[in-house]
Amino acid sequence: MRLIAHRGFAATAPENTIAAIRSAADRADAVEFDVRRCGSGELVVIHDETVDRVTDGVGRVADSTLEELKALTVLDSGEGVPTLEEMLAALPEGIEVNLEMKERGIAADVLDAIEGVGNRVVTTSFLEPELRAVRELDREQPTGLLASRHLETPVTTAIELDCDVIGANYWRCLSTQLVPRAKAVDLEVHAWSIERRAVAKLLGWRGVDCVSADRYIRV
Repeated sequence: MRLIAHRGFAATAPENTIAAIRSAADRADAVEFDVRRCGSGELVVIHDETVDRVTDGVGRVADSTLEELKALTVLDSGEGVPTLEEMLAALPEGIEVNLEMKERGIAADVLDAIEGVGNRVVTTSFLEPELRAVRELDREQPTGLLASRHLETPVTTAIELDCDVIGANYWRCLSTQLVPRAKAVDLEVHAWSIERRAVAKLLGWRGVDCVSADRYIRV
């Protein structure tokens, strides 16, 4: 079983920053970060729709220019909000990436950005239209459906979207038939967010391939 550093181990480092991703890469098999579009059109790495929680500023990302986002500081890291290109360029060799698309209409630009990147990148999303757009544009690009609690048929939906990966809350992976159903159709299974090694071991026994955590745990 593999360990994914969620936002670069967000509980112990400033989330979605270049420094966090680089540090996490020393201890994890994969890193996860979030991508959306800012007001001047560039793709940037930040989870929330607003900058309020993770920076010293306020306002919506979609209303902020890249210059304005660069002038902010993310969680006392000394870094501004990074662009997707900057994050990809900073990736250590060999580390896998889970890139979550947080909003609609960015699939084509994400594919352009990751073209030529040596690391394996799995483009994931809760948004089915974005996964569908990726598949229509690139038949080979690995994709992953993130199953919300409201999605009643996650495995069926992942197959319909021609995904390679399905991700779900760890409790759903333990308490439903999602994992055996996914494995029966050769879907890679990711579970989030894990805090204890004992839970990770249970998930591994269940058949989960990767666990996502906000801090390092031994798996």
